[in-house]
Parts: sequence; C-alpha cells; structure tokens
Amino acid sequence: MRPTDFLRRRVNLQVKLVAILMVVVLAPFAASAYFIEQVGKVAANFAAGEAAARDRSVQKALDAHLEWVALTKQLHAEVASLLARVPAIASADPGAPLTALLAEQRQLMSLRLRAPDGHELAAARRAPPPATTPYLVVHPLANGAALEVTFAIPDHLQLDYQELADALDVARKVAQARTALPSGYRTAFLALVGTAALAVVVLGVFAANRVTRRIAALVEVARSVSRGDGEARARLTGRDEMAELGVALDTMLDDLGQQRSEIEYLQRIGAWQDVARRLAHEIKNPLTPIQLAVQQCVSTYKGDDPKFKRLLADTGEIVGEEIGGLRRLVDTFRTLGQLPRVEAAPVKLLDIVEELRLDPALGDRLVVRAPDSPIRLRADKLLLKRVLANLVENGVHAGQEAGRAGEVTVSWTAVPGARHATITVDDEGKGVAAEARERIFEPYVTTKATGTGLGLAIAKKIALEHGGTLDVAATRSPAGGARFVLTVPLAD
Repeated sequence: MRPTDFLRRRVNLQVKLVAILMVVVLAPFAASAYFIEQVGKVAANFAAGEAAARDRSVQKALDAHLEWVALTKQLHAEVASLLARVPAIASADPGAPLTALLAEQRQLMSLRLRAPDGHELAAARRAPPPATTPYLVVHPLANGAALEVTFAIPDHLQLDYQELADALDVARKVAQARTALPSGYRTAFLALVGTAALAVVVLGVFAANRVTRRIAALVEVARSVSRGDGEARARLTGRDEMAELGVALDTMLDDLGQQRSEIEYLQRIGAWQDVARRLAHEIKNPLTPIQLAVQQCVSTYKGDDPKFKRLLADTGEIVGEEIGGLRRLVDTFRTLGQLPRVEAAPVKLLDIVEELRLDPALGDRLVVRAPDSPIRLRADKLLLKRVLANLVENGVHAGQEAGRAGEVTVSWTAVPGARHATITVDDEGKGVAAEARERIFEPYVTTKATGTGLGLAIAKKIALEHGGTLDVAATRSPAGGARFVLTVPLAD
C-alpha cells in the first residue's frame, strides 16, 4: 500500500469518527428542536384551534412517541452494528473484551458471541436495572457467527404512551389558553445546539487524531522492521487498548531481536565448528611424521662435531615442544568441533557445583552460596558442569592475573513462578570492559594472557542449546571483578 493510500484511509477514519460522534450527540438535539418548533406553532395558534386543534396536537404527540420508539430501536441496531465492527468481535474471538465494552455502554444488559453452530463463545452480563424490560438485538457476523446484544428498555415507556392517550381524551374536554414560546427560548436553544456541535467537532477531531496517530506509529514501526531496522519500537504510552497493543508489539520485537541474535551466534559457532574440524584433521596428520623425522635425524647422527650435535639436540627439543603445542591446539579444535548434543534431564544444581570442589585446582578457591530451597534444573549434567567449570577456571585465572588469590563465588536463585534459574559467577579479576562484553563470547577472542579463546564460546553455545543464556553483567562483582550470569531452564 502506498503512503498516499494510507493517508487517505486515515483521513476517512477521522471523518467517520467525527461524524459518528456528531450523530450520537446532535440527534437528540435535532429531535428536540423539531418537537419544540411544533409545540411552539401549536401554542401560538392554540387559542383559535379550540378542541380540534388540541386533538390534533396530542395525536401528533402520540405519533412522535411511536416515532421515538422506532428511532430507539434503530439506535439499538446501530449500536449492535458498531460493536460488531470491533476486530475481536468481528472475528468471533472467544477472548473478545465483552466485559470492557459492557462497562462502557450503560444501556446494555448483556453481550453474547455465538458460534455458527449456536453454542456460546463468550458472554458478559450485568444485573438489569429496576423497572426495565430486556430487548434483544441479534447482529450476524462473518462465517455464520452472531452477536447478541440485550438492551434495557424502561417500563415507563408503555405508561407514557397510556398517559398520552388519556391526555388526548382530556384535551378534547378541556380548553386552556396558551401562548407561543418566547423567541428568546428558541435563540437559547439554537445557541446550545451550536455550542454542542462545536464541542463535538473539537472532541471528535482530538479523539480521531489520537487514535490515528497511534495507528500510524504502529504502521511505521512495522514498515521499519520490514526494512531491516531491528531497533524500531512503538513505545506508546497510556492505559488503553492501543497502548497495550504497542507494548505487546515492542515485547515481541525485543524477543525476536534476542532470538535472532542467538540464532546468528549459533550459526557463527556452527561455521567455526566446521572450520575447527577441518583444521584439526589437517594439522594432526603431519605432526607425527614431522616429529619422527626430526627424532630420526637427531638419533642417527654419528659425527664427532659437538656443536652440530648440540644444534641437532636443541632443534629436536624445540620441534618437540612446538609439536606438543600444536597437539594441544588440535585437541582444542577437536573439542569445539565435536561438542555432543544436549541430553537434558532433571538434575540438582547443588550436586554439580559440589563436584567442582573435587578439582584440586578449583576446590580451594570456590565459594558456594546456595539458597535454602534446592533447585532442580532440566539440563545435561556433563555439559552444564563443563560450562560452570570453564567459568570458575576463568575466574580463578583472572583473579590471579590481577594479583589476588583468585577466589570465585558461585550463587544461584530461582524466582517463584519463573521458568529459569539464574546462576552468577563472580571473580576478583579486573573485569570485562564494556566494549568487550559482546566480543568475549566469539571464538578465539580472549582477555587472558594464555588460552585459545574457545572456552566462553563453547560455554555460551551449550547455554543457548539448553534454552538459556550466558552474558557478562554490566555491573561488576562485589569483589570488583567480572560477573557472569547463566540462566538454565528449571526442571518443574
């Protein structure tokens, strides 16, 4: 749809809203003006009309009463038609806000949505006002559904009709002189009608602008997202349905953005895994022949040149050390390229953390702060233990590089009713700079003096495959170092 088409539709919506408000507000004034004019004419000529004139005027009042009843029925049908245009009602949604609509319409007794087969999809009712009679209006919807609207009709309408009939009898017997209404009354009434019309126009324009402006904001956000702007948000304020729609749209876009970033990360890690498998295969094969060739050169030299013999020995030692480093690098590549699939099962988090204490390099520096209530996670025990071990080991190294003991604190909690447990790992290191928080989880990116930079990448991949997250908190740990936050789904 072109922008001009949308602008034309928006203007039409404004005009419709203003027109509806003017009809609803001015219809009673117009009817009143008509009747006042008729009464004024009758009053001006009443003295000369005698009983026959009074007879005709009361008869007209009876006809007007019947016409008013007809207009009331027509208005009820129009109200039912307007309610049927509400999107949730028009689509026969069982979750349509019938209770809210019923609260806005005081003359309504009940609202019902019925399916094509006749059964009730949704309903909202209120106690009928005293001295009223229900009046049912059925408005058909799409696909054979129907909206049933029940109005409260005052019982006094029939009594009023009877009183007018009695007055007709009395008017034929009683002659009473009356004067026409003063012209000032008519002027005051016209001024009142004009003021009301102006107020309706101003209110209608304001309300229409407010509604269409919000709709335009939502449309613009949708267009921005379709153009690839993942940061576009509606940010509508207020407490009405449009504000709720804007909040729901923003929440959906936030979730989509997070899911897209997670998918992109997993795709990058997948590509790195493929590269790691290939590199591990290509590097591992020639290492053994190279090492054997050098060792053979060193062992088969039988010459008597001590300098050359020492050179051969040094060369063999250097080659052996470098080949050993390459083997460790190959093992790291193989670890990234051969990560097992997550096999989640209920597991106690405390048991996993307690197993970390058994590691001599970590046990003395690990501080555990467990909650009073045990927490069970739905996770792969071996992979989750691997994530925690990597985070704790990194924390120990970070603290030691900062000149401290390298103490690491592991704590966790689960908010009642939440789906995930939150695990925090705090260290005593120098922390992670703000610009490095996102890049630190990329493969081969590390802030340590030693290391390949694959540990955090593997840990985050495992966390995402569990349905959780792994991030660096913006705030530092209480000890001044980094705080890593890991979320894992609960078992229950």
